[in-house]
Amino acid sequence: MRIVSALIFSNIWIAAGAGVLTLVSARLFGGSPGEIVALGSMVFWATLAVYSLDRWVGGRGEDRLAGSVRHSWLSGHRGGVTALIGLGAVGSAVSAWMLRLPTLMALVPLGVVSVGYSLPLIFWKSARLKDLPHVKTPATALVWAVVTCGLPALELGGAIEPGVWTWLVLERALFIYALTLPFDVRDMRSDRAGGLRTLATRLGEGGSFALAQAAALTVVVSASLRALVGPGIGSVAVAAAALASLGLLLYGKRRFAARRPPGELYYSGALDGMILGQATLLLLVL
Repeated sequence: MRIVSALIFSNIWIAAGAGVLTLVSARLFGGSPGEIVALGSMVFWATLAVYSLDRWVGGRGEDRLAGSVRHSWLSGHRGGVTALIGLGAVGSAVSAWMLRLPTLMALVPLGVVSVGYSLPLIFWKSARLKDLPHVKTPATALVWAVVTCGLPALELGGAIEPGVWTWLVLERALFIYALTLPFDVRDMRSDRAGGLRTLATRLGEGGSFALAQAAALTVVVSASLRALVGPGIGSVAVAAAALASLGLLLYGKRRFAARRPPGELYYSGALDGMILGQATLLLLVL
């Protein structure tokens, strides 16, 4: 169990999902082995660095007030988290040398937004992105979609049509949004205590999970439509992953309805794990 906790709470689990999903996207778009490895590696290390930074910084809202098993683990391993930030930064820099200039230029605003999620670098009143009302979850989903789906298309020099690219990015953004919104439900109590306003604090537990389920169902419909009329790139795998996510969301909603909220492993383990799950399914259909 300690190994599982370390894998999940150290952010290696979520970073692996990001890296493999990016790698698979590059492979689906026809990338060469070198391009595929460079993209997957860069996104893995960058995600590890950014998420570790967010855990290390602390601050307001859920970071300051929550006392979950995740926060307890992080409090006891700050040295390790610091090392992961450095390791992720170095790994990202080394991997970036293998990417094309347009891709590197696109990484600049994405990097600023990602770091601004945890540090008050660019937003008003010294606020982090995650502190701005109703912003953090949609922004997170969009950045994830652009990084894991948009960057491979850009790196491959227009190997995919803009209309197809837009469809796939929006579809992936909805998938990530469906997985991310329940985290706001988890943090509702501490967010309210910390003065943070999120969509979940307005919709409540049932409404938030219903919206997440609607997003996952939309992904199923979108992927099914692509399979019928094209482009059918990985449509079966995407639909299957969205259906599995729909089942997880239904489970979480029922647990909240029964006043037995799911534990931390449901969020950081199962929901985050669906990102790696979609990537694995895509690998199977290649």
